[in-house]
Amino acid sequence: MKFLELEEDFKNYVGTNYCITCNTGTSSLHLALEALKLPPDSEIIVPEFTMIATAWAVHYARLSPVFVDCTDDLLINVDLIEEKISSNTKAIMVTHVYGRIVNMDHVIDLAKKYNLRVIEDCAEAHGGYFKNTHVGSYDIGCFSFYRNKIVCGEEGGAITTNDKRINLIARDMKSMSFGEEHNFQHDQLGFNYRMTNSQACLIIKSLNQVKDNLQKRQKISELYDSLLSREILMPKRNVVWVYDIKVNASIKNKLVSFLNENNIQARHSFKPMSAQYPFNTKYKHLNAYKLSTQVCYLPADPSLTETNIDNICKLVNSFI
Repeated sequence: MKFLELEEDFKNYVGTNYCITCNTGTSSLHLALEALKLPPDSEIIVPEFTMIATAWAVHYARLSPVFVDCTDDLLINVDLIEEKISSNTKAIMVTHVYGRIVNMDHVIDLAKKYNLRVIEDCAEAHGGYFKNTHVGSYDIGCFSFYRNKIVCGEEGGAITTNDKRINLIARDMKSMSFGEEHNFQHDQLGFNYRMTNSQACLIIKSLNQVKDNLQKRQKISELYDSLLSREILMPKRNVVWVYDIKVNASIKNKLVSFLNENNIQARHSFKPMSAQYPFNTKYKHLNAYKLSTQVCYLPADPSLTETNIDNICKLVNSFI
């Protein structure tokens, strides 16, 4: 079974004892939370600046997200986490946004101090390390293999962990909780989150090419660094998924439209989770909101040539 081959290869790549494949990255986040077996309405620390799947997974699991604002590099502000922790907090979720890696020393120290679990959303940071530790190996890691990710298939996701109990629960839950006997007696909530073998084949091929992929993306990033106006550059990335830039809020939307009209796949950045359904709380005071009005990102696909990057940079520089 190809998905089992992928689980073996990916756990070795990340450096964990277990890997549980599933159908999407969103499913991996939801499944990880369900496998913790937390009481309903337990609080989960969640970044304000992240892809909506991170926050929605908490909602799917009938838990309560508590949002923490970001720093100027778009990562969760680790200095603000502790003040959001209550007696009802059970886990800290962090997202390694656009290939930048959260300060995991600080997160793990807080988790140990308050006896919390840690879930890393690593969808945008395959191959990333904090110091000498691969992302997704601290406690529970969640990965996406969506077609635009560094390691990709058409779709797919995975959980990585060293926790035997999480492995057993998540592995059962992802396949409708049939149990070992598969006798149609279901003893816990289950989901149809299985990865197909065809998905796994594509992801295995991509994983085998990841070193070359990351090197090409790094060279693209270096080209952007050298050709773009310095005033719009963002902090360096640990690994390159996309290349984000920060411009004046008054021109950001127009810049994205201009690039799209010129067949450049520029995209808007994330918006604060507090601004999203079903959370809808005050958000305009947040650094995450301010940055969402200024930040957009440029493509960094390894198929792009130097000529492509030069053309993109000329268009951006001419517009700003």
